Amino acid sequence: MRRISQLPFLMRRAGIPVRSAVLALSDLVALLGTIFAILMARAAFGGLDPAIYHWVFPLLLISPVFAATLGLYRSIPLPPHREMKAIFIFVSLVYALILLMLFLSKAGDLYSRLVIVGGWGATLVTLPLLRIVCVRLFSRRSWWGRPLLILDSGEAAKRLWHYLRRHSEYGLRPVEMLDLPADAGRLRILLAGVARRWPCAVALHLPRMGVCQPVDYVTEVSRHFAKVIVVPDLEAGFRRYWLTPCELCGVTALLLSQNLHDRRRLAIKRGIDILFCLLLLPFLLPLGLVLALLIRLDSAGPALYRQKRIGRHGRLLSVYKFRTMVADADAKLKDCLARDPALRDEWERDHKLRHDPRVTRMGRFLRKTSLDELPQLLNVAMGGMSLVGPRPIVAGEVKKYGAVFDEYCRVRPGITGLWQISGRNNTTYAERVAFDHYYINNWSVWMDIWILTRTIPVVLTGYGAY
Repeated sequence: MRRISQLPFLMRRAGIPVRSAVLALSDLVALLGTIFAILMARAAFGGLDPAIYHWVFPLLLISPVFAATLGLYRSIPLPPHREMKAIFIFVSLVYALILLMLFLSKAGDLYSRLVIVGGWGATLVTLPLLRIVCVRLFSRRSWWGRPLLILDSGEAAKRLWHYLRRHSEYGLRPVEMLDLPADAGRLRILLAGVARRWPCAVALHLPRMGVCQPVDYVTEVSRHFAKVIVVPDLEAGFRRYWLTPCELCGVTALLLSQNLHDRRRLAIKRGIDILFCLLLLPFLLPLGLVLALLIRLDSAGPALYRQKRIGRHGRLLSVYKFRTMVADADAKLKDCLARDPALRDEWERDHKLRHDPRVTRMGRFLRKTSLDELPQLLNVAMGGMSLVGPRPIVAGEVKKYGAVFDEYCRVRPGITGLWQISGRNNTTYAERVAFDHYYINNWSVWMDIWILTRTIPVVLTGYGAY
């Protein structure tokens, strides 16, 4: 047991990135275990000989090579939505290779389509889930992340230090923070000593834009470290964008992609909305009727509530929700705010109340489970809303968005969004605006899919709801 516990440290000494090895092993277990389970389940019904699939398992053993080329084992992990895209491509590529082998063997009739298609679909679920389990189990271990040297000691460097210390899932463990001297000789001595102390470390450099550097720091640092992260001190506006490095005429450039200008991608987004509405209708319609009946039995008034919100292009939109408040909610709110200054301050700050006196018993349940948003599928079907996007706001909230309101008007508001999966009511209103701004500027179809998958556990746990 002791030798096993020392294995990560031995791997790290040998120059093998432990985090990448653990994730590769996790992917292998997901691929092999899923297809084996599907194969055994199908064989239980008879008419299938599992032995004919023997050649599939050696093929899966080399599959992490494909994952590595897609960046799934990088020192710096991909953003979650891009990781989801890479996983989809990886699993699809593996099963496409299996189908190609079947085609070339001319023995496809002997194999079950259910095993191949079912294995592909199930692996798309089990592989990312197993990765999440691995990160949660091991990311706090000292061997999980690579040591990180932050070659600066300013405020930006301190923020990065504390952030990465809190978020060990990134696989970067800050160990030292240093100031780089302006003298080339002293710099080389310093870097050589640090490289000896931390031979497998990643170096992070924060160059100050517009300031003349006395030494070519990037070149000097890269002589001692295999991985160097350069974090340019961009203006505040640029920090909200995903910028892709590229080369242009021998010069390093940053590419900004605004997918909201791409009509094809917007058509795919709308297609996903319609498809989900059609798939969910047979299940959610009976549930909606039961909830409507319970609402009517709990308190007087209609089951549905309609409110004017601001939608795409700044147009007014009637948003449907299950009623969660008493029938005379507006009058009761005005009375409560007039009598309670603390309640009035909370309302003016967040436009929400943590302990809202207007909410009914059934309403508290609906809000905790987010089922009060269910009727908004009607808004999605009619084209006024999308499944994913900023939450629709009322006219009184426009001033809270400030300059971001113009960005908000570019998209359809959504039932769920980045704010909902990032803490929801546990965040400030300014953070909510920042989440919406980030989503709009970096939107992609894969980000929508990632947010939808993250919404499920948030709804089940009621995280951030009140």
